[in-house]
Amino acid sequence: MADLEAQLSAISRSHRGQATPAAFEEILSCIVGHIARLFEVSLDEVAVLLRRHRGGNEVLRFAYPLEFLRAGRTEFPTKGTKPSFASRTLWSREPLLVNRAAAERHLDAFEKIPSQDRAGLAIQRLMSVPLWAGPGNPIGVLQVSRKGPSPEEAGPEFTPEDLAGLASVGQQVGPYLLRVTPRDF
Repeated sequence: MADLEAQLSAISRSHRGQATPAAFEEILSCIVGHIARLFEVSLDEVAVLLRRHRGGNEVLRFAYPLEFLRAGRTEFPTKGTKPSFASRTLWSREPLLVNRAAAERHLDAFEKIPSQDRAGLAIQRLMSVPLWAGPGNPIGVLQVSRKGPSPEEAGPEFTPEDLAGLASVGQQVGPYLLRVTPRDF
């Protein structure tokens, strides 16, 4: 974890602490790369969603995968007709572990968009934790999934220890994300 924080500090310094699109993407790529290695998942099995207010409504907007970020406003309301694991995490302010995600009714936009040359695969296993920038309200949600045609083909179940590790990352990286998020995000 200290290595991740040192990398994030160096990136922030290299951009003079400015909230530019380049700094934002570099910080996101560093965070997601660390998480993918930590949990032995593909980059497209990690998602970063940031909380935003649009026209009086609260939304979660994808910051990562970068394909989603670059596509524009890939966002969804935090209170909607179809439940999302991310919204549940945001509102409960609690980490969430679901090892049979495909069996639960949920918003599946993340699964339907192919990335990294892979067709959209169902999320079978999922960890979802709040992103914190300090005490109080979460600034977003960090998710790690295992995708595949079936739970068995997706890989091993996540454990409570894995969830605790991801929650720790969510607390550590939130302040860096907050500092480099462009105003127009």
